[in-house]
Amino acid sequence: MDHEPDLGLRASRKEYDETTDLILDQEPAPLEISSFFNGEWRYKFPKWWSFFKVSPTFGLLLVGMSGVTYGCQSAAIKYVGHLPTAQVIWGRFLIILTVSSILCIAKGEPLFTKIIARWEVIFRCVFGILSFLCSTYAIQRLPVGEVTVIISIAPIFTAIGSKLMLKDKFKPVHFVCIILCIAGVIMVVDPRRLMKHASLDLLAVSVALLQPVFKSLAYIFIKRCNNQGIQYHVVLFYYALSGFVTASLSIIVTGFFLLISGYDLDKVLQQPSKSDNLALLLAGLLGFIAQYGINKEEC
Repeated sequence: MDHEPDLGLRASRKEYDETTDLILDQEPAPLEISSFFNGEWRYKFPKWWSFFKVSPTFGLLLVGMSGVTYGCQSAAIKYVGHLPTAQVIWGRFLIILTVSSILCIAKGEPLFTKIIARWEVIFRCVFGILSFLCSTYAIQRLPVGEVTVIISIAPIFTAIGSKLMLKDKFKPVHFVCIILCIAGVIMVVDPRRLMKHASLDLLAVSVALLQPVFKSLAYIFIKRCNNQGIQYHVVLFYYALSGFVTASLSIIVTGFFLLISGYDLDKVLQQPSKSDNLALLLAGLLGFIAQYGINKEEC
């Protein structure tokens, strides 16, 4: 028995086909540059990427990755120790700013927007820049291994600061870890051996001891930014931007005073070799990975 054709079904299919043809005949709209900056464009990450957002194990991996990359970054900075400190800082922040901008674009975040907790972001940037300035100054003038051990005591100040500023719980096991950390630093660095070196730069040692304080304060304000709902990649972008601007202004102002005083610009700018450029690029990439791990883990 023949059935009457369903006119409603045929009509819906025809409408669907016409709509499909219309969509296929249209040319894709060009992607405007402004869409990168106002957050309209977003890269869609695969579903398995959500594992890395909720896995505690991934948080531990991020911390370990940051520690390893910080050590490798210190070695790269030591290699370019003959270059001015401001120039090294400028090159490192330039790389981090470039990569963090790409990350913000991929996340669909506007690069320049109104920050809810601006003071938390400002303090994070200030203490983060001071921390890297201290570590760079110390690494260029002291043995890398000993400087790395000295600046590794930052978790001690972080635990104390989080108790005072974030009202985190301070358990007896934390106190035991702090004692063990201090004992380990004393055993490795051996202050008596350091003081026997007549050529040791005591100013560099003092600066190296300040670095963990600034670093722990930067960690605390990263956490406070997260508590205010600010995404980690936004914090990282503004940190890189402020560091790049600060280093640029430092080079410009110092170079200006050197010029009017009749001195050469070698104290702020030098011509790097190909290996120096490679080391600066490596320091910047490793610095980004380390900062990404810390910001991501804290958030």
